[in-house]
Amino acid sequence: MFIREFKTKKKDVIYYNHKLVESYRNAENKPRQRIIMSLGDLKDLPKACWKELAFILEQKISGQETFVPSDPALLSLADSLYASADFHQKKVSSQALAAEQQDFVPVDLNSVQMAESRSIGAELVAREMWDRLELSPILSDCGFSDKEIAVAQALILGRLIHPASELATHRWFNEQSALPELQSCDIHGLGKDSFYAMSDRLFENGTAIEQALYRNETRLFSLDRKLFLFDLTNTYLEGSGKDNELAFFGLSKEKRRDCPLISLALMVDGKGFPVYSRILKGNQSEPETLKMVLDELETRNPPTLLDTKPTLIMDRGIATKDNLALIRDYGYTYTLIERSPREKDYLSEFEALKSILEATETRTEPSAALAAAGWETVRKDAQVYARSIPVESGTRVLVLSTHRADKENAMLSAREGRFLVDLEKLKHSIENGHIKVAAKVMERIGRLKEKYKGFQKLYDIELIRSDDEKIARSLTWAKLHAITEKTILSGCYVIETDRQGLPAAQIWADYMTITRVEAAFRDLKSELGFRPIYHHKKERTEAHLFIGVLAYHLLISIETTLQASGDTREWQSIRQILSTHQRSTIIMTAQDGTIYNLRITGNPEKRHHEIYQIFGIVDLVKRRKTSVNERR
Repeated sequence: MFIREFKTKKKDVIYYNHKLVESYRNAENKPRQRIIMSLGDLKDLPKACWKELAFILEQKISGQETFVPSDPALLSLADSLYASADFHQKKVSSQALAAEQQDFVPVDLNSVQMAESRSIGAELVAREMWDRLELSPILSDCGFSDKEIAVAQALILGRLIHPASELATHRWFNEQSALPELQSCDIHGLGKDSFYAMSDRLFENGTAIEQALYRNETRLFSLDRKLFLFDLTNTYLEGSGKDNELAFFGLSKEKRRDCPLISLALMVDGKGFPVYSRILKGNQSEPETLKMVLDELETRNPPTLLDTKPTLIMDRGIATKDNLALIRDYGYTYTLIERSPREKDYLSEFEALKSILEATETRTEPSAALAAAGWETVRKDAQVYARSIPVESGTRVLVLSTHRADKENAMLSAREGRFLVDLEKLKHSIENGHIKVAAKVMERIGRLKEKYKGFQKLYDIELIRSDDEKIARSLTWAKLHAITEKTILSGCYVIETDRQGLPAAQIWADYMTITRVEAAFRDLKSELGFRPIYHHKKERTEAHLFIGVLAYHLLISIETTLQASGDTREWQSIRQILSTHQRSTIIMTAQDGTIYNLRITGNPEKRHHEIYQIFGIVDLVKRRKTSVNERR
């Protein structure tokens, strides 16, 4: 620690204030400084004595003693400064309060036991965010009683803290969590059927709850509502799903083609906060959902849109020509990648750009030829280049990401390698006589071409036959082209918007926010128990998925609060850290045979404190003497 002098000037008078400062390293191992205490005006104290005074104060603050003799005057000054410090006065006050509340009883140390340990760390943070979003008043406005609100809180916070089914949430609430002790209404021991019934009740009021939540989030986090991101995902069911009206086989996002699916349509804003959700059948076509979403946004969510309609951001799965016309009819603007491969229309432009980059000495700093060709660097670290082209319907932005190109080329090369390996295997089978009939070999070649589409144009494959052409003898092939249209367009895509006059960098940045809805899907599936689904009925499935969406409202609110304080950790990491903070019952027997049960919360560790400070959590649930019995 050291002393630093601060000067302020008011009406030509200079005022001095000296403070005790400590150097430390933050979580990123960067050197930082923080003020420990104010020392007032020390200008009459020689600067040569500052170092010794700082040392004496550091010893007092840390509770250490030094055997090195110090100047009595400095010791006296340090005593007075330390006694007047705010933290010392609070310490003295708390010690006095503790002395008043002392309750001394002779206890047999060998009788001390611990029981009913329950997690409380993640529950404190989750409940704090529940209160900030005013979820209890929202449910109250929907007609929920205090007891029903407590059950709803157990369901939603349970999905956030211990992602699982409603049955598993019921067990967690009653057997593993201290959440019942944080609630004003006692529902501990309530049957599981109440949890199932509450999940249905929440889904029935889903529209009103989502509207109110987003209004509160907009106020709490100053959301601008300029961009709405829309996409679809699906999750799979365990079981046949024959009694579930939503369950259908389709293209699984998790490659689970053996399981029936259920889809979720989700719209989030530019910061990832949910605006709209809808649960759909598993084989729902992506383009078909847009009209339904726009209709419902117009009818059920008019307060969400205010006076200015946002720009819709969508991926190519939804962006058909009919949907573009539909968006315009509803009065929205859009930024998206069209479903058709529009980059093929600009093959020459992309080829010219890659030639410029290859001719540049360093790819990270392209030559002025880029600017001359109308291109700009929109992200240097990822080497992303863009060029805007005005069109009649708005603006098109041509984009090349060299990192993405390298990845696509690597995938293409790996696929080509697998194609050649399969050709070698087929050739080996022919030459060893395992397959002889030429017609069968041609059938196998056809299957390879179907499996590796695109390579049939790249390679000339010839089957060597017997004189009567019925027996296959061997197989040869030769590569026809080293560079194809696919390799030229690797890493290239075209963003389309009906807005005009915007720079390419802004249009690209707007489109890249689509990653927010993709991140929402990852959180739902990985952190909030969205998959798999074990329910057999449509109504139960809808309720289960909707609870996950409500839990995501809390998750994104928690992570946004962390980011505002400079903490980039995700909820999964926070939840794991806080899992070690417990509330337990201490059981001990006094000298007279009386048994005392004390319900107390463990002292938070430093890493717990850091998280609690971000959320302003100070009440860690007071200790409680629950029972006093005499031993017989």
